[in-house]
Amino acid sequence: MRKKYITLKDIAKALNLSASTVSRAMRDNPAISAETRKLVQEFAQKHKYKPNVLAMQLRTQRNTTIGVIVPELVHYFFSTVLAGIQEEAEKSNYNILICQAGEDYIKEVKSVETLLDARVSGILVSQSKTTDRYDHFQDVIDKNVDLVFFDRICTGINTDKVVVDDYEGAFNAVDYIASTGCKRIAFL
Repeated sequence: MRKKYITLKDIAKALNLSASTVSRAMRDNPAISAETRKLVQEFAQKHKYKPNVLAMQLRTQRNTTIGVIVPELVHYFFSTVLAGIQEEAEKSNYNILICQAGEDYIKEVKSVETLLDARVSGILVSQSKTTDRYDHFQDVIDKNVDLVFFDRICTGINTDKVVVDDYEGAFNAVDYIASTGCKRIAFL
């Protein structure tokens, strides 16, 4: 049998307190006595209380999940980018929800719908090679959800984009190698 998560109401009942008192005690509200705060927090820790993140997000109308859509998870570039996104998101107490579109427009549209249904606070996307219509991305903007393209971008949508200038990068690399005295440079 599955063990039930302990709730604020369970703590309140066990300690003969109101749920609002327990909630304030968990948030270290100074209006609650230090003794009661300590009692509540120790009980919560002992019983492995974890706040219901979804309930908090509903109450505050703030979601701490960012959606990421990539064409392929196994591609070295995208797995490296995902690791960086995860690392930065964690610094701000955000989670990421990853969708793989598989270089398929239909899967990309479904991924956007899934992320919007999950009420993510923003979407980072590297569009599929087969994407030739962009209504699904416009829908993201129309729903007032932040949208940022990276690597592969859509020029028809007015939103933020993160791109690498391959030409300038290659130019700078060759320029540097030439400045070290190399005369025969191979490009593989």
